[in-house]
Amino acid sequence: MQTASTRLAPVRLAVLTALSATVAASFLAGCTAAPEPPGQQSSPPSSAASAAEPSSGLERYLDAVRTDGASAVVIQMKTNGEEWTRAVGVRSQDNQEPVQLTDQVHIGDATIPMVAVSVMKLVEEGKLRLDDPVSRHLPELATMLHPPGPVSVRSLLNHRSGMPSYWEALLASAPMQDVLAKRMTHEERLAVAASVPWEPRGSAVAFSYSNSNYAALALLVERLRGATIGEVLRTDIAEPLGLDGTLMTGAEPGPEQLIHGYALLGNKPVDVALPAIHIGSADSGMISTVPDLNAFPGALAQGKLLDSKTVAEMTAPDQANEEEGYGLGLQHWKDACTGNYYFGHVGDVPGYGTVAITSADGSRQAAMAVALPPASPREDFNPRVQEMVDRALEALNKAC
Repeated sequence: MQTASTRLAPVRLAVLTALSATVAASFLAGCTAAPEPPGQQSSPPSSAASAAEPSSGLERYLDAVRTDGASAVVIQMKTNGEEWTRAVGVRSQDNQEPVQLTDQVHIGDATIPMVAVSVMKLVEEGKLRLDDPVSRHLPELATMLHPPGPVSVRSLLNHRSGMPSYWEALLASAPMQDVLAKRMTHEERLAVAASVPWEPRGSAVAFSYSNSNYAALALLVERLRGATIGEVLRTDIAEPLGLDGTLMTGAEPGPEQLIHGYALLGNKPVDVALPAIHIGSADSGMISTVPDLNAFPGALAQGKLLDSKTVAEMTAPDQANEEEGYGLGLQHWKDACTGNYYFGHVGDVPGYGTVAITSADGSRQAAMAVALPPASPREDFNPRVQEMVDRALEALNKAC
């Protein structure tokens, strides 16, 4: 989960995981199995010379993070019809099975753009307007959260609602082990947020990342669709695009081809794969694969999920920062090749880092998933994940 922050991008996911291996295993979320893995761990681009320089920073990152103890690194870069991939390491320390390109991984807050697409589909269908007050569709939210003023759908999407984040309130109320072992509904998450006072509001509400925004959006989508957020994401995104490895965490055992992440607890590396708190969560609940993480924003850029005008509105960054910003469920970074913006999202959960970035036209993409070197949980953005973002942007900017 990401913490409330005025920093526009990358926004961090501040879940501090502390579970024993036994507890973590008991909360693995259930899903359909991923496709059979390919026999090859890496594939060179069709023109090795042209991709060698753009990918060099990614190679250095891979070598460094593996040397420091990362158990798995999966990368796919697609530039102008060429592809460069790496899949190095093991799925878990227990079975030592070689990791594959199509293995699934907990993507954390890379869930958010998918929820945003489902909201925008409702807008396109005329069932919702971006500037509607949320209380028009969910009148109970006003009673539950007592906002100091109207909260629009748009302000939930771009984290400008001012709504308190439930995550920080949870961390203040119980030990981390108890928080992560607790399965929660959207309403329960918002009830926790309601225990925190809202910040005073001026004429404009500043950007402040809050997990609660997407819990509210999940309720909104579920109310208008009559289905769970996981079912809606499957219908809106996974099935139309054939993303067989992308789905919402559930209550059954996790997929066999899941990459396990590890964090330090009591100076011991502990398996932290998919604890119960993420089950069904609209801000952190999805698992996916690196190829799927590229396919989703690529399809968005190409107009396969939404009308081009809708995509343009989603992907327009906040201009408060020249180099990076946040749109409607999407982070943005300056594209040095075109002067336009890349868009995508970053995931930072204990044990894992994920990055998915695409150029505005979808011609250059980089997606990465790393089971990070075991470390103590952090309250700030993991520098290893920041380095993933930096290296991915460097590679894309060299692939003009």
